[in-house]
Amino acid sequence: MLFGVDGVKSRREQYAEQTRQALLDAAAAAFAERGFAATSIADIAASALVTKGAVYHHFPDKRAVFEAVLNRCDEAAQAQVFDAVARYPGDLWAGIMAALEVTLNACADPIVGRLIYVEGPIALGWTRWRECEDQYIYRNVRLLVTSAMQAGFFPPDIAVNAIAQLLSGMITHAGIALAEAPQSKRKKLRSEIFTEIQRLLTGLRTQ
Repeated sequence: MLFGVDGVKSRREQYAEQTRQALLDAAAAAFAERGFAATSIADIAASALVTKGAVYHHFPDKRAVFEAVLNRCDEAAQAQVFDAVARYPGDLWAGIMAALEVTLNACADPIVGRLIYVEGPIALGWTRWRECEDQYIYRNVRLLVTSAMQAGFFPPDIAVNAIAQLLSGMITHAGIALAEAPQSKRKKLRSEIFTEIQRLLTGLRTQ
């Protein structure tokens, strides 16, 4: 009997998570296509083939739906950064450059870029949006700067927090520029931004 109860609970939890992910998929597509302001809870529910009540069961309002979408985008981007660094276990500098490249690729993605850098500040407000982004961008940049310093690439007295703030600010504004650029110009702009940030980082190297 206990096994049966546990099994039902597990299935319910699994179904709830599947429903939540379906809602986030539908919401991400709607927000990217129509924008946050023009998308309603009813739109999200209809796209996910559920009722509005099902949406409100998981999220208190549309803003909460968007923040969950944003967090999922950021978590996916962070996983790509970690994977990029892991591809170069014996070459930290190459790993950092690969991490920069995948980050800029995410910024230039027509869906991810719009969700994070165009709709994000509209949906959450500038202050909350920056808080969300700092959880990922600043934290990752600071970790990589610290690792580079410990590996001897940067001077031991480098101001890690200050450099991390400067670099994360550059990446954020690069993301905005890429997300707002015409699709036909994004590839060239992404390449230029990568080259110039790489040049700046190389200028800090001591070896």
